Amino acid sequence: MNNLDKITILGDVHGKYQDYLNIVKNHEYTIQLGDYGFKYDSLKDVDHNKHLIIGGNHDNYDKVNSVPNYLGDYGYTVNFNGLNFFYYRGAYSIDRQDRTIGINWWEQEQVAIDQFMKARELYREIKPDIVLTHDCPDFMVRNYIGPYARVYENITNWALGELYKIHQPKLWIHGHYHQSKTTVYENTKFICLDELEIYSLAKDEY
Repeated sequence: MNNLDKITILGDVHGKYQDYLNIVKNHEYTIQLGDYGFKYDSLKDVDHNKHLIIGGNHDNYDKVNSVPNYLGDYGYTVNFNGLNFFYYRGAYSIDRQDRTIGINWWEQEQVAIDQFMKARELYREIKPDIVLTHDCPDFMVRNYIGPYARVYENITNWALGELYKIHQPKLWIHGHYHQSKTTVYENTKFICLDELEIYSLAKDEY
């Protein structure tokens, strides 16, 4: 299978920009799932028609909205090399107390409730087969952090859980937890990507 027959989904980058560029150089179409980093100069020569990024909780929300590769808060992308997918950005930073506003933390890291309500209506209307996010629904969190770790309730996990209640997609791919793990929950295959991990989404999957 050549690169024109697939789309590469890419996990968190966390400022490892050269590693990201090396991946992009060898893959025709990519979607990066958030936590790209706080600087975006490395994207200036990256084709925004072929290489997209979703926002995470390690992104600079003073700058990322002006980056052509950035998808925005949420939406439904149609015919990206044949792929139709719903996306939703953001996550809650459990290490907020160790970070500095405007330097490595932004209060906009999570989608606001009014935007979520609009996203919910779009999701209800389209009922997507594939969902790409930075974080995961609330009921999946312990799958990654274990049974005894503290769960931090937040609007993003809750919002994604609410979307799942409306409609169960065939495939849900996300990052954030720095793990490589595939889990089938009810009718949905959840794929969590580790930092800089890639997943090749073949045409017969979409």
